[in-house]
Amino acid sequence: MSASAKSNAKRSNQRCKPRASVATPDKPGLAARVAAAQVLTRVIDDKRGLDGLLDTRHGPQAYRDLSEQDQGLVRAIVTTALRHRGEIDYAFDRLMDRKPPKKARHLHHTLHVAAAQILFMDVPESAAVDLAVTSLSQEPRSVRFSSLGNAVLRRMAREGGKLFSRMDAGARAKLNMPPWLWSRLKKGYGQERAEKSALMHMIEPVLDITVKENPENWAEKLGGVVLAGNSIRTGRKGSISEWEGYEDGAWWVQDFAAHLPVHLMGNVAGKRVLDLCAAPGGKTAQLIAAGANVTAVEQSHDRLERLALNLKRLGMGADLVQADMMEWQPALPFDCVLLDAPCSSTGTIRRHPDVQWTKSKEDVAALAELQAAMVRRAADFLQPGGQLLFSNCSIDRTEGEDVVAALIKDMPSLKLQPFSADDVFGRAELVNGQGTVRTLPCHLDQVEPPEAGDGEALDPRAYQGMDGFFAARFERI
Repeated sequence: MSASAKSNAKRSNQRCKPRASVATPDKPGLAARVAAAQVLTRVIDDKRGLDGLLDTRHGPQAYRDLSEQDQGLVRAIVTTALRHRGEIDYAFDRLMDRKPPKKARHLHHTLHVAAAQILFMDVPESAAVDLAVTSLSQEPRSVRFSSLGNAVLRRMAREGGKLFSRMDAGARAKLNMPPWLWSRLKKGYGQERAEKSALMHMIEPVLDITVKENPENWAEKLGGVVLAGNSIRTGRKGSISEWEGYEDGAWWVQDFAAHLPVHLMGNVAGKRVLDLCAAPGGKTAQLIAAGANVTAVEQSHDRLERLALNLKRLGMGADLVQADMMEWQPALPFDCVLLDAPCSSTGTIRRHPDVQWTKSKEDVAALAELQAAMVRRAADFLQPGGQLLFSNCSIDRTEGEDVVAALIKDMPSLKLQPFSADDVFGRAELVNGQGTVRTLPCHLDQVEPPEAGDGEALDPRAYQGMDGFFAARFERI
């Protein structure tokens, strides 16, 4: 073949190949969508926690390079895509004539980012489609799918809203939960409570805070309502660091369910209390505010540092210890021990929708074994007659009721002290037949929002529900 012919053949082959990424001027909003797809990829494919990925110091570079406004947009897009992941998959299954390869992960996540905006966010559909197609065309792995992406997203913009018109809310909520988790939720609590809890996962909740004192006064200042005890629920907007009382250390962020374990310990004033796995410190702060002399143990240096900073803002002090509780040995036993144990965190899905996509039933089983071992170790820190409060934020009975049942059988030195409705502000539905406390996302569903100010319309659904939590109280005998 002549040199001329070889040159012509080479040019012909180049024309037949898909073009690689071409550098083009960045469209407004494109960088945020690219970052959102990257973050979603790391949650779904790498099982990374969303909070860490959205950290402005350690998150992905594409996210850290964004303005504060665009970072907020990325957070909104990704959390929406995670809350509605099952519905989005359902829509694509019915709108795509041919399925893309399973290995085309960039395509999958880019389409999910766009679909979240089209179906569930107040974003112009044309912008969501255009930015997704641009993102696909600029990525060498996905450029060959840009036409497919354009077609299916335009079809979703036209027809997507009709796909769920005949589906009841419970069925839609079930779609958004991994089958393994739905099965366990239904088995543990029945169809009705499982559906109601799944529905709560689809709604972004407003914020709960715990105040040191005067909850009614702070509820008025922050436009919220008192739930019970020192817990307030507020839909106030803006950066919490700018809210009244933050710099003065008058309150801290804490879901109502997480506020319960310390309350369940009763009067701890003047007692020596050991707080295990203490970071980020909400329960530590409650114990100090209640008059306890607190020793807080945390294995992670970074988490202990965060705990110290939180206590400093609150103007509180405790004896902080960095140690593995399984190896640490105190000089003296304690009057009370609080063990808020590591868990699957499936009770926090309404605030952290990534959890159900990063955890598995195998994780639940392994964590339940760890919790049982930690309770046994925590009992060693108690003096006779002392109280041990075991809690976690899992919604799975394997990590709660089943752990306690095994401990009752295997540890005669620990006697279960059952709770009553009086221990949980009269809410009998939070106490199960075992005498332990079990909260579900569907509980606390009658909270009345405060009156809206400045013409703001408050969504009452965002004021309903609570995290799933478990708590058991033992006496060492």
